[in-house]
Amino acid sequence: MPRSTLIALLASLVLALPAAAADIKIDQIGQKFDPNKVTLNPGDTLHFVNGDDVTHNINIIDSDDNADDKGLQKPGQEILQKFDKAGTYAVKCAIHPKMKMTVEVK
Repeated sequence: MPRSTLIALLASLVLALPAAAADIKIDQIGQKFDPNKVTLNPGDTLHFVNGDDVTHNINIIDSDDNADDKGLQKPGQEILQKFDKAGTYAVKCAIHPKMKMTVEVK
């Protein structure tokens, strides 16, 4: 097989590989999500880190109004959430109603 054909074949195989999933940190500081809006690819994971000195309660609501309550999150704790399905998600703190963010998975 000619070298140029081999290089083209290898390049097409590399381009066909799925992108590695990302891990993105979301801080909770001053009873706010930072950032308060993110765009993800399917398979990406958010790391919600409670940097406040109060307890939070993360709820993730999909476009069909299905809620996923992550439970109480004490100061210093981290909660991981993987997003596999495309769509727009609302993230709220059940304890602090002003804490809101939007997650868009494309």
